[in-house]
Amino acid sequence: MFKSFLTKSENIERESYIWNLIGSTLNAFQSVIMLAVITRVTNLNDAGIFTIAYANSILMLNIGKYGMRNFQVSDYDSQFSFSEYKLSRLYTTLAMVSVSLIYILIISNLNDYSVTKSLTVLIMCVYKAIDSFEDVYHGLFQQENRLDIAGKALSIRMFCSIIIFSLSIFISKSLLISLIITTIASSIIFIYLTSIAYREYKIEKKPILKNVILLLKICFPLFLSVFLSFYINNAPKYAIDSILNDELQACYGFIVMPVFIIELLNGFIFNPVIYTLAKEWSKRNMHRFKAIIIKQIVIIAIITLLCESAAYIAGIPLLSMLYSTDLNKYKTDLLILLLGGGFLVLSGLFNTVLTIMRKQNKAVYIYAFISLIALIFSSKIVRSYSLRGASYLYLILMFLSSVLFIIFSIYFIKQSQK
Repeated sequence: MFKSFLTKSENIERESYIWNLIGSTLNAFQSVIMLAVITRVTNLNDAGIFTIAYANSILMLNIGKYGMRNFQVSDYDSQFSFSEYKLSRLYTTLAMVSVSLIYILIISNLNDYSVTKSLTVLIMCVYKAIDSFEDVYHGLFQQENRLDIAGKALSIRMFCSIIIFSLSIFISKSLLISLIITTIASSIIFIYLTSIAYREYKIEKKPILKNVILLLKICFPLFLSVFLSFYINNAPKYAIDSILNDELQACYGFIVMPVFIIELLNGFIFNPVIYTLAKEWSKRNMHRFKAIIIKQIVIIAIITLLCESAAYIAGIPLLSMLYSTDLNKYKTDLLILLLGGGFLVLSGLFNTVLTIMRKQNKAVYIYAFISLIALIFSSKIVRSYSLRGASYLYLILMFLSSVLFIIFSIYFIKQSQK
């Protein structure tokens, strides 16, 4: 059945947009749907555990992905072969699982996790390890201008995973058991779909270990940048986990959810143009390069404004209904977090610009500085102002990140024109 999905459309760009839209939507809303199901089937405490488990799994996912996807897709001159990208991804995914285990052993002791909570966080990290290895194949399809294939494969796996998790938790009433079942099923689906799609682009060239090591070395700043950026993004959650309780963690998870809508809507438009942006930079067509960036900034501003307006009018009633929880006292927090989400996407745009210009190592300095601020002030702010403090903390961190990225990007663009 899936073989028919490999048929190339006459309008490949339209197909890529559509399937990238579907796949990205399901991927982004996977946690939203799972969290909504949890609140209805189990309790708010489980919802809080899921929230921090998901945050930790995304943090660890960045070890697995190693910040390499945009570098791979923008490897316009094929500096590295796909076999080298694939082997490097195997190494980083194994590292992801290993670090997850060590981290959970440490954090469960520090924050006094129960055995069930520790295992839930671990299984969620293993579940996300599938995303890590799948991503390198999707990078290949995107390189070959077949983002539609990646979108189709992602859509099927995400849809099936959501259904399987929902059925499992309704039957078992156990978050842990449901995650285990979903992880096993998702692994099988990934292997099946990838084996079919990869046949069309199978590359037999043996990887050169020296090149793999070089690739990991080159992308290390990208990995460190993305890893630190996700730490910054989730710093309020980690502070809540260590200071407050699982129920407040759940409430923060509910109101921060719409932030991902801003990322999602922007991603629909931005992801397909990364290749074009890299091509224009490679050709030093600076007028077109700047025009694409400016267009994305305008899109981010419009999307953020629309989301803020929608949230002001109907955000809290919808979230309260979705999660079966009274969230009326968190309306201001929702608006603060959405504004922070706009700055998050803006910093992500200019991080990609730096990567395309092969100045990705500069992002490390930005994220290291912001991470230091988060490390010093997160616990103090959340301890003093509870959930409102977590919201303001998020906005401040995202604003500082975007300002620094814009300054760095403008500087290097000007340098390239001298």
